[in-house]
Amino acid sequence: MKENNIIYLRGHHLLCLQGYQGYGYDTKFKAKMETIIEQVNANDYKLTITNSADDLCESCPNLKDGKCVEGLEISDNSSENKNNMNKNNSKIVNMDNIVIEKAKLEKNREYSFNEAISIINKSFHNIQNAKKVCKDCKWIEKCLWIHTREKN
Repeated sequence: MKENNIIYLRGHHLLCLQGYQGYGYDTKFKAKMETIIEQVNANDYKLTITNSADDLCESCPNLKDGKCVEGLEISDNSSENKNNMNKNNSKIVNMDNIVIEKAKLEKNREYSFNEAISIINKSFHNIQNAKKVCKDCKWIEKCLWIHTREKN
């Protein structure tokens, strides 16, 4: 968390926070997710939306050099590995951008959690819209949020 009780969150993490059930990459990541959920639900923090590594990513074992490397085998600092990291990270940034653009959220603006969630849920009320962001997510089958989206 940063100064002034502000939590920086990626656009797509606004979806993840709503569907979270205790699954995670490791205990450090799960603890961070649960802390953020507790803080935003208590209205102790404001959110600032971003499309880059955020406060939750800081605890993710898949964050390398500020980029998401989930699903990649990174064994060295070769140009091939860097290229793969950049491609993979671009997919994650694209997920964030889809959320930010569809919901008409402003990057670097402060939102209350309830305000951001209301905007998100109005923008992503059906399963087709949600799957544009979540289609490749490893947690999609377990996510409570995605299963609450309307079928039409």
